[in-house]
Amino acid sequence: RLTSEMAVSLVGSLVSHRASPLRSAPSRANARRNLVVRMGPPLPTPDLHARAKGPIEAPVTLSAWLDYACPFSAKLFKTVTTQVLPHYGDKVRFVFYHQPQPWHPQSSMLHEAAIGVYDLGGVDAFWKFSAALFDAATDFYDANTYDKSRSKIYEELAALAAKSAGVSEADLSAKLARIEKAGELNTGNACTQDLKFFVKLGRQTGIHVSPTTQLNGMVCDTSSGWSLDQWKEFLDPHVGA
Repeated sequence: RLTSEMAVSLVGSLVSHRASPLRSAPSRANARRNLVVRMGPPLPTPDLHARAKGPIEAPVTLSAWLDYACPFSAKLFKTVTTQVLPHYGDKVRFVFYHQPQPWHPQSSMLHEAAIGVYDLGGVDAFWKFSAALFDAATDFYDANTYDKSRSKIYEELAALAAKSAGVSEADLSAKLARIEKAGELNTGNACTQDLKFFVKLGRQTGIHVSPTTQLNGMVCDTSSGWSLDQWKEFLDPHVGA
């Protein structure tokens, strides 16, 4: 309980503290510095859930964490985009998430190129490039990239993007060029930070392998080898078909 004597003593201390000649008023620079709000690590400005086909109102959202260097991801992508989605129409929304696997060293480069295509051409260009990249995936598997330089792989990806998605080869190459900063060696390129966001999202979601699928946000047990009939057996109860 605060007594009257304690209150007088406290007020006197505050007045003395403020009036002390030993305490100088903070400079404007220090005041501004003290007002800086620390926000922690970088956060994504682009929507990481926007690489989608189908209406957002669809009763089922099927999400897939895929790696362009993974043959099982390629099989699932092709079946879903060429058979499952046409069958269900507006009843299923399909969302793509980047899931580069570290045991494929070239994988990050493939995903960076796809991120660059999305930035330059939007979601339609992204889907066109993804389909073309999965079709040409073996050109970028270990055996065919082992002795190639990073810049050479980027060059081939930029050419594929121009041919398949209509984006500027020169503009994509510029996005994939290493950012040069004095005194810094691990700067990456203009697409690296967005790829980091997808990797972080996958880790905090508990995604470990590719392909991993989610049904309406819940990780589910599916197979890249499923036929359309098997996908129908899985999806029909949720779609309400």
